[in-house]
Amino acid sequence: MSEVKSLRKQVLDASLLVAVAVGGVAFVRTLLDAIDLEAWLIARGAVALYGGFVILFFAKRLPYQIRALCFLGLLYVVGVYSLLMAGYLAAPVLILACQSVLASVLFRRRVTLAVLALNLLTLLAVGAVLSSGLMVVETTTFYDPAGFMNWIRVTAVFAVFCGIAVVSVDVVTNHLNESLRDQAELIENLKGAMQLRDEAERQRRAAESRLRDTHHGSDD
Repeated sequence: MSEVKSLRKQVLDASLLVAVAVGGVAFVRTLLDAIDLEAWLIARGAVALYGGFVILFFAKRLPYQIRALCFLGLLYVVGVYSLLMAGYLAAPVLILACQSVLASVLFRRRVTLAVLALNLLTLLAVGAVLSSGLMVVETTTFYDPAGFMNWIRVTAVFAVFCGIAVVSVDVVTNHLNESLRDQAELIENLKGAMQLRDEAERQRRAAESRLRDTHHGSDD
């Protein structure tokens, strides 16, 4: 199981690197646009969120589970923040989908299902807020954010494609876990066989030594 944990840590480090490096491009563009439009709330939010990714990337001494949960939490906040600021554009939905898939890699099935359910409820909740008129978001998306039925359609599409990805990753992860478990059992069996062989060799040498001593004693 240590191999699985090591693999998950590698995935976490690589994902954080992508978030900092590639996400930095989106962050700079968003910050410049926000400053140009004097949208200071978006600017402050972008700085805070991107700073969180940078801090988490370098905080490698944190326990794995805390670091992974914080990463998933940041992705969730970015997705929801983007949805409320810009409506259900492709990018926020993809961020939430990516977060769901990453959960299936970084944690076990129970956490994955909880994250997926949370994202589905979040899409419906944001849709309810925007469609009710409590918030008005200017958006250039194909769907009208004021129609809650459109949000149900978006949530359904999200559930289908994200569900397929999560199930696929879960199957691969379980297969990997079984393979590593089988390898560990094989190694333990080999160790046991080697110990038995060494013990048999030791007993054989001891028997030969006693036989030589007996033979020498009879010669005397």
